[in-house]
Amino acid sequence: MFEYKRITAFLLSLLICFSVSQSVNSVFAEETEETATESVADEEQSETEEDNEEQSENDYITSGDFMYSVIDDGAVCIEGCTSTETDLIIPESIDGMTVTELSGKAFGDSPDQPYETISIPATVTYISEDNPFMYCLSLREITVDSENENYISENGVIYLKDKSMIICYPQAKDGKSFDIPEGVKEIGVAGIYGTKLSEINFPSSLESIRSFGVGGNVNLKSVDMSGTALESISMAGFVECTALSEVLLPDTLLAIEVAGFMECKSLEEIKLPNSLDYVGQSAFMGTGLKKIEIPDSVSEIGYSAFGYSDETTAVDGFLIIGSYNSAAYTYAKDSDDEYDYKNDFEFITHEVAAEQEEYNSFDKSMYGDFEYTVIDGEAVITSCKSVDTKIEVPSEIDGMPVTRIYTSALGSCMAEEIIIPESVKTIDKLAFYSCSYLKNLTISGAETIGESAFALCNALENITISGNCKNIEDDEPFISCSMLESITVTDGDGEYSSENGVLYNKDKTVLLVYPSAKSDKKFTVPSGVMEIGMSAFCYNLYLEEADLTGVETIGAYAFEGSESLKKAILSKNLKTVDIYAFADCPNLMGIRVYKSTDEIGSYAFGYKYDSAAAESGETVSEDNMVTVDGFKIYAEKDSTAYNYANACGIEVVTGTIEIFGKNVVVGFLWTIVGIISALVIGLAGFFIAKNVKKKKDGKRKEK
Repeated sequence: MFEYKRITAFLLSLLICFSVSQSVNSVFAEETEETATESVADEEQSETEEDNEEQSENDYITSGDFMYSVIDDGAVCIEGCTSTETDLIIPESIDGMTVTELSGKAFGDSPDQPYETISIPATVTYISEDNPFMYCLSLREITVDSENENYISENGVIYLKDKSMIICYPQAKDGKSFDIPEGVKEIGVAGIYGTKLSEINFPSSLESIRSFGVGGNVNLKSVDMSGTALESISMAGFVECTALSEVLLPDTLLAIEVAGFMECKSLEEIKLPNSLDYVGQSAFMGTGLKKIEIPDSVSEIGYSAFGYSDETTAVDGFLIIGSYNSAAYTYAKDSDDEYDYKNDFEFITHEVAAEQEEYNSFDKSMYGDFEYTVIDGEAVITSCKSVDTKIEVPSEIDGMPVTRIYTSALGSCMAEEIIIPESVKTIDKLAFYSCSYLKNLTISGAETIGESAFALCNALENITISGNCKNIEDDEPFISCSMLESITVTDGDGEYSSENGVLYNKDKTVLLVYPSAKSDKKFTVPSGVMEIGMSAFCYNLYLEEADLTGVETIGAYAFEGSESLKKAILSKNLKTVDIYAFADCPNLMGIRVYKSTDEIGSYAFGYKYDSAAAESGETVSEDNMVTVDGFKIYAEKDSTAYNYANACGIEVVTGTIEIFGKNVVVGFLWTIVGIISALVIGLAGFFIAKNVKKKKDGKRKEK
């Protein structure tokens, strides 16, 4: 844990480094950029100040209590002050030259300056943006001559003349509350740093908080910036606000820079806006956060931004909430050999987090082995503690109908058979998640079955679905049910049907699921089936031959991983074969595709997953797909299938037709036809000649 003086010294050193280089490369492992745009005049003044800072202190001129440098036009920039007066007055001139500037170290660079009041003359036209007042811990008031053209003071606070920026709110100024005037767009570097304030009210005009802008305010407990136009919180913007427990951010915020809320120890919860794009290194290091939900808008997160109590110590059990394939997920598992760190934070999705929050809000009770809650007068099963091999969910609890199975409610069951009563109309997603012993499942009346309801039900063999089911919210509802042999749909007015253990839509025009463990070696789609659904036959290990005559669309991944498949008969009416439709079917060595097929997706035919890549643990993707040796496509020249084969480097055979399951070269066929025709003609001539001779012989006998 950092002591106050240590953290102050540490941060002040950062500011000194920042004022010289305008970056924090020497302190942090990554670079940051100032988001505020300077005016041309500010840039010129900054360049002048940098030129002055390049001078050695030995080059400064000392006059009385002041050190100064001479600017090109003969004016003076105050570079330091040794006065011990509590009320400091900046002179209009020194050694006959006009005082026009105050550098970042004009009043010293250590936090022990005696000044309680400082008066600025009208001649000063530029005050360093690095805030020369920030080391004056006893400062109660700053006054500015009313004739000054660039600066103004109000109640002891100094602003730009137009009050678009706060230059400095004195650290020792009396008062607990401060209303930042409307019209202020920026809080300057250390503009309201280390004050006595316990309340700061921010105007709607505020757009930027610069480095250390509101840092070190140890009495500040709450800040509401939700009504501002704030776009950036720069480096250490709220650092070391140790009592800060509530922060409301606006929907305009784009960036929280390095150490933005570092060491805000009381901050245990914060909602990041959906506008946020960047979170800098150590932004929330040393806070009280135990979890953080990161919006998908965030594209970059710096090292130790979340989940660290200091630069090397991760917070135990820290939770990241976000989306897969997002910056949040990358950060949760990020590592870097150069800086010798590896994140291993727990990660859940936004949806799961919302469900957990909802679940925690329920008033739950027990009914036998079932935990339930009451919503709108109906019982919802939220969990089951039974260890029985057969479970029957009650249709009624305390006179209330049981109408819903909540998310993951039965996921912990060890039952081999579960029966869901007709009263249940809704089964939430993941309801049976990882029921690893479940073999038989009967769902008697549910109209809606949520996404991934049967995920990782690896032992499930038979399932009966209500004929009233109208919506299964998943394109691949049984993708991980490797032992599934049969799906049965009862009679009803729903949207699904079954035949011989296969799931179809109601009118049997779409085949939805052919169970992975259905052991038939041959299958012919029923007449009327026009479409094979996504992943319909995926990972079936028994099917050797599939007759798809009449099918016009084959969905993505339809036969993926069907390792026993040797033959697939495609329809002459087939129009579309989607991506990966027959991927990883290593025993399928050829397929005939007709000219009617005008759309073939990537890796649809002739590809398998590289076994070496799979054995090495690589994630299966298009990067490790290889062509099947010896695979052939039989197609007409210049057809879609012909062009697909050529583009993929797959052998394509033209000029053949299929007869009795065999591919026959058309030229050879015509030769055979010619030979047969010649034989037929020859035999016909022979019999005709023989018949004529017979007739002649008959006539001779008659004569």
